[in-house]
Amino acid sequence: MFLKLIIPPLLLVGGALAEPQANGTSAPASVESPSVPSTGRCKNATFKHSKIPGAKILEISAEERRNSTTPGLGPLMPPVPGLYYCEVKVYLTHPGADDKVLVETWLPLETDDWNGRYQAGGGGAYATGMFDFWHGPAVQAGYAASSTDGGHERFGFSDPTWILNPDKSVNWGLVHNFATRSLADQIVVAKDIVEQYYGTKPHHSYWNGCSQGGRQGYAIAQQYPGLLDGILANSPALKFPSIAMAAMWPRIVMKEAGTLVSNCEFSWFTSKALEQCDILDGARDGVISNPLACSFDHKSLIGQKFICNDYEITVTPAIAEVVSKLYKGPSTPFGGSLYPGHEHGSDPSPLFNITIDSAGVRTEQSTLLMDLWVRHVLNVEASSLTYAEWISLWLQTAQDYAWILNADSADLTAFSDAGGKLLTWHGTTDVVVPYQNTVTYRERVNLVTGDRTNVNDFYRLFLAPGVEHCGGGPGAWPRKPMEALVDWVEKGEAPETLDAEAVDEEGDLVTRELCLWPRTMKYMGIGSAKRASSWSCEGGDDEEQGESLENQEGGFLGGLKDKLTQVALGLGLNVE
Repeated sequence: MFLKLIIPPLLLVGGALAEPQANGTSAPASVESPSVPSTGRCKNATFKHSKIPGAKILEISAEERRNSTTPGLGPLMPPVPGLYYCEVKVYLTHPGADDKVLVETWLPLETDDWNGRYQAGGGGAYATGMFDFWHGPAVQAGYAASSTDGGHERFGFSDPTWILNPDKSVNWGLVHNFATRSLADQIVVAKDIVEQYYGTKPHHSYWNGCSQGGRQGYAIAQQYPGLLDGILANSPALKFPSIAMAAMWPRIVMKEAGTLVSNCEFSWFTSKALEQCDILDGARDGVISNPLACSFDHKSLIGQKFICNDYEITVTPAIAEVVSKLYKGPSTPFGGSLYPGHEHGSDPSPLFNITIDSAGVRTEQSTLLMDLWVRHVLNVEASSLTYAEWISLWLQTAQDYAWILNADSADLTAFSDAGGKLLTWHGTTDVVVPYQNTVTYRERVNLVTGDRTNVNDFYRLFLAPGVEHCGGGPGAWPRKPMEALVDWVEKGEAPETLDAEAVDEEGDLVTRELCLWPRTMKYMGIGSAKRASSWSCEGGDDEEQGESLENQEGGFLGGLKDKLTQVALGLGLNVE
C-alpha cells in the first residue's frame, strides 16, 4: 500500500509492479494495422553520435514499435493501446564515473502525428525515469517523449541499493545522475534525436513529473533554467532525504510511547476530523477544503469508544498523544519542527500499516518503501531504532545528501528571465510528501524572486483538497494540467484555476476548479455541491497563510533555520 503512495496507485500483479517486457512494450501487440506504413527513418543509420557536454555517447539503436500498448500506473498514467512510434535508445557515459546511462526517446512514427513538441518524463521513488508509463500518454497526445534510467535499475522504484558501491561507499556518480545530471543529459540528447528524426527541432519543450519527478522538475528550473519552456512538477519531493527519514516518524513515535495505533483507529480519528471541519467550506463532501482553518484536537476525543474489527476501543491519553504527535510531524528533542506533518482529514496509516484483531492485538505489517533508506542506504536495522538514534541518522542524512538531493533553492530568477513557466498542483491529504513544504517553498520564492503577483507570472501553485499523493483520495484532481501549461507557455493564458474531477462513493462524477494558491474553495450555497459551478475561490491574503510559514520547515531564508537547528542539535543546545 505504501508503494501505491510513493508511486501513485500502481498496477500491481501478485503484489509486484507489472513491468514492461524487455522489448519495451508491456503487452503483446495486437494484429498490426496497415494504416501506419513504415517511414524507413526509424533505423540505426538515421541517428549520429552528437557531442554531449560532459558525456560521451556509447551506442544508439532504433526500432519501430507498431500497435504497442503501454501499462497503466494509477490515475495519472492509464494504459495506452494502439501506439506507433520509433523507439530510440542512446547509451552514454560520463568520463570518470564508470556509468552507463540509458536515454530512451519515443517518436511518433509519422511526422504528421507529431505535434511539434517534446516532453521529458520524470521518475518515481528511487527510479530516475518512468519510461513506458509516461511515454504512452505523451506519444498518444502527439509528443516526442523521453526518460532516463540515470545509470541504474530501469524500474527500480523500490531499490535504493545502487546508491552504495559493493564496499558500502557512496556511488556519487550515480547519485549525481539521479539528482540532476542525467535529467539535463536526457533533455539535450532527446532534443537532438528529435531533430535528427524529423529534420526540425521541437518548437516547445516540457517536463512532466510527480513526486520524485516533481523534485526533478524543480531541480531543472533551479539549475538548468534554459533547457525547457514549461515544467509540470506535481507533489514535488523537494527535500527527498528528509522525506525518506520522515517516513520513519510513525514507527519512532509509537516505539517511544510503547503504544501501537492501528489503521482502523487512525481512520476513526480521520472521520472525526471530517465531522468537525468538512462543513467549514460550506458543504459536506468528505473533503476539508482549507486545512489551515481546521482546529481539530485529537486529545478532545479521550474517553470516547468505537469498534475496530469487533473489538471495543477506548481512546486513552496515550493513544491520543501518539496520534497528535504523528500528525504534527517529526520534531526535535525540544519540540521544534523538523518536517511538516499531516493535515486533518488525511490518513497516514499506510506509512506504518498496523492491523488489529478481534482480541485487540495490534500487529505491524510490512510497508515496503517506508524504511528502505534507513536499511539500504544508512545500513541500519530500522525496526530497532530509538528516537535518539533516529535523530542522529536524520542529521547524518541531511549532512551527507541534502546538498545534492534537495531541490529547494528559492532563486528562480534565471528560470523567470529565460521565459520558463512552472506549474504545480499538490494534494492536501498527501501523507508521503506533505503539501505544506511546497507552500513554504512557494512563499520563499516570493521573498527571493519577487512579490506574489510577479512570481505568478512564471510559477503557479494549485492545492487539491482531499487528494492523496499524485492522485487518488476523495478529492478532485486535475485531469489535463499539461494542456493548461501548454496554453500558458504558448498562448500566454495563465491558469487561474485547474479543472479537476473525481468519482465519489456513489459513483457520481464530482467536478471542481482548483484555486490558484493561496485562494481556497468555498461552496456558494446554490446548486449541487458535486458541480464546479457551485463553488468559488476566496481569500488569498498573506495573513491567511502565515501559519504555514511559521510552522513548517525551511522558514523565510531557504533552509538557514534548518541548518542552524541541525548545528544546535549536534551541540546539544536547545533550539527553541
